[in-house]
Amino acid sequence: MYTVLDLPSDDYGCIQIITNHIYPLGIVCPWENHESVLVREKYMWCSVCRRKWSLKKLLGFGYAKISWRQILALVLGWIRKLSPGDILGMVGMSYETIQRWLERLRKRLPEDAGKLEGLVEIDQSYLGKRKNNNQVLVMGVVERESNEIRIQLIPDMAQDSVEGFLDEWVEPGSLIHADAHSSHLALEDVGYGLILCNHDRGHFGPTNRQEGVWSSLDRFVIRTRVQFMKRFLPGILREFCARRNHQELFTDPLTFLKLTSNLS
Repeated sequence: MYTVLDLPSDDYGCIQIITNHIYPLGIVCPWENHESVLVREKYMWCSVCRRKWSLKKLLGFGYAKISWRQILALVLGWIRKLSPGDILGMVGMSYETIQRWLERLRKRLPEDAGKLEGLVEIDQSYLGKRKNNNQVLVMGVVERESNEIRIQLIPDMAQDSVEGFLDEWVEPGSLIHADAHSSHLALEDVGYGLILCNHDRGHFGPTNRQEGVWSSLDRFVIRTRVQFMKRFLPGILREFCARRNHQELFTDPLTFLKLTSNLS
C-alpha cells in the first residue's frame, strides 16, 4: 500500500507512476494504438495521429483544477478510510471540496446487481442518533457461502418494507436466518425458508454474521466521518458494500483509478 511519503513531490513524477501502471507495455494512443506519444502534464499527444487527449478526463478528473499529486493523495486517503479532516491535511483542499470529491469517487463504484441465494442472514439496524433527528433505518442481508452483502435504507420495520427489500435482493426459496421480529414471521408465506432466533433472550447464533456486518458498519461510519450526516449515507453505504464485495478496487490508488476509468 502506498503512503503519502511514497508519492513524488512533483506532478510529472506522479504522471509517470500513473502511466506506468495504466500502460504497463508502454503508452499508446486511444485511436490507433500508436506508440509515438508525447506526455505533458495537461495532455498527451500522438505524433502520428496528430491528436491530443486528456488522461485526467479518462480517469474521471476532466476539467478539474486539481494536480496529479492531489489526485493520488485524495484517492490514497480515501482507500485507507481516512476521515475528510485527515485527507484535508494530505491534499491541501477545503473540507467542502474534499466532500464533493469523495462523493464522486463513491459514484464510480460498481452497483451490486443480482440477488443473493442459498443460506442468508437478514437484520435491521439504526444508524445515527434519534435525539439529533439524524437517525435512519437500514436493512442488510449477507450470503453465508460468498460472504457478499447488500444494505439498503428502509422507511420502517413494517412487513411490506421487509418484503420489498427481500424481493429486490434475495432469491425466493433461500433459507433465511432472522430474529423474531413480527415483520419476519410470515416470510415462509412468500416463498422463503425461515429459521428464527430470539435476540431478546440472547439468542444471536443464526444471525452472528449479519451482526458482525453491523459492527463493522458502525466502526466504518465513525472512522470515515467526523459527524454522521444522513445526506451522505447512500454513498457511504455503497462504499461499505463495495469494500466488502469488490475488494480488488481498494488495494492501492493506481488500481482503483485504472479499474474505474473510461479507458477501454
